[in-house]
Amino acid sequence: MDRLESMLTQIVYDTPPRVHAVLEKPAPGVHVLVDEALMRPGTGFDGNHDRVSWWKGRPVEGREVTAMASEVLDVLNSRAVIPGDNLITRGLDLRALQDGDRIRAGEVVLERTASIHKPCALFAARISEEARRAVLATQTRGALFVVREGGFVRTGDPITRL
Repeated sequence: MDRLESMLTQIVYDTPPRVHAVLEKPAPGVHVLVDEALMRPGTGFDGNHDRVSWWKGRPVEGREVTAMASEVLDVLNSRAVIPGDNLITRGLDLRALQDGDRIRAGEVVLERTASIHKPCALFAARISEEARRAVLATQTRGALFVVREGGFVRTGDPITRL
């Protein structure tokens, strides 16, 4: 295990779970920090471009919302806008959520899907290849969700497991 992997496995999620940052993706490769965003069942974030849930020419099942923990970003020395996730959490170990588990963030209810949130070549290009390998090995890339109840999510909103 290398140094970065070791640091990722030692993360402690010791603050009350909350929304650390909210990002919209209005165009491919464009990540915009916003104070709040509207999420809808079936599509995810209202401010996202229409192909955000696609990968290599196909839609990705169960990928309406992508999430990553800010504690992981801290270890990677990365800002919230870099990896391209919609929801950055604080105080919530996303690895602990299983397929079908639900959380409430603000007005929104999200359901964890079975789809794996794998770090890709784009993640490596934005952060580093070392970071890509480390989050893959430690399964700390984050989680994918579908929206079960729509509404607004805001930076600072509490997150509760349902």
